[in-house]
Amino acid sequence: MLTHLLPFIFVLLWSSAFVSAKIGLEYATPFAFLGVRFFITFLLFGLIMVVLYLWSSKQVTSSQIGVSQAAPSQARSDAAKDPILATAIVGLLLHGGYLGASFYAMASGLGSAMAALIVSTQPLLTTTLAIFLFAEMPTRLQWTGIGFGFIGVVLALWPSLSIDPPVTGIVASLVALISITIGTLLHKRLGGKISLMKSNMIQALSASLFFGILVLTVEVPAIDWAAPFIYSLSWQILAVSTGAYVILMIMIKRKTVAATTSYLFLVPPTTAIIAYFGINEPLGPIPLTGFCFAAFGVYLVTRFQKT
Repeated sequence: MLTHLLPFIFVLLWSSAFVSAKIGLEYATPFAFLGVRFFITFLLFGLIMVVLYLWSSKQVTSSQIGVSQAAPSQARSDAAKDPILATAIVGLLLHGGYLGASFYAMASGLGSAMAALIVSTQPLLTTTLAIFLFAEMPTRLQWTGIGFGFIGVVLALWPSLSIDPPVTGIVASLVALISITIGTLLHKRLGGKISLMKSNMIQALSASLFFGILVLTVEVPAIDWAAPFIYSLSWQILAVSTGAYVILMIMIKRKTVAATTSYLFLVPPTTAIIAYFGINEPLGPIPLTGFCFAAFGVYLVTRFQKT
């Protein structure tokens, strides 16, 4: 039952990230915000690994968190086989490239709707590349579902699209699109070569170092530790970086690329609904129609996926 609910929990958490980020960015510069977020996330995953190691007594639990109770020499041998560099690159792409470029795009004046629309073409790009990389050939019905999903995204964002978007914002959004696409495909390639807990810890560390460099080189950092920022940061760490990203990694491993990325079509319309109730942003009939299109598209892709 929980397995079937994971994709929808992911959509809710991933969508809430945009609303909570909008609140947090009123109190902090973007790269400083992201740097603190991922450094604390790294510490959190590291603490979880240590606690589970100390309290676990079963071999299966230890292997799940990437800690072996085998002989030290065997443990070192297993650790040496972990694709640490590749995992760090995944973190740079999914966290650094995708989020960093998206935040920069909106900071440069690009509307969040237009930025979301560009990134929401990711299922189209990822599914096409997966045909050549993983021989995952979608059916005609799945392609139809992807088309419905994209139409749904356009409808959901249509009322708020910018008429004259800045070029720098468009370029940054394209960088975000390419980053999340390559990061998704690379993680799919890694498969189960590294434990989920260790993978997320490494990704968070690489992202925090990346944003730390940006803070020192291209940004004048500023953070106001007011209550709304702390709430936003806490939600970003616990619900998004810990919750949504872990679910995404699980889905990438278990499902086809087309099925996994198709859920992203539900993010913009779900974000619009959350923003309506959470921060009183307007919501009309067109976005709701878009949500229906996107939901139907996701149903076509996931209901008839090849397993």
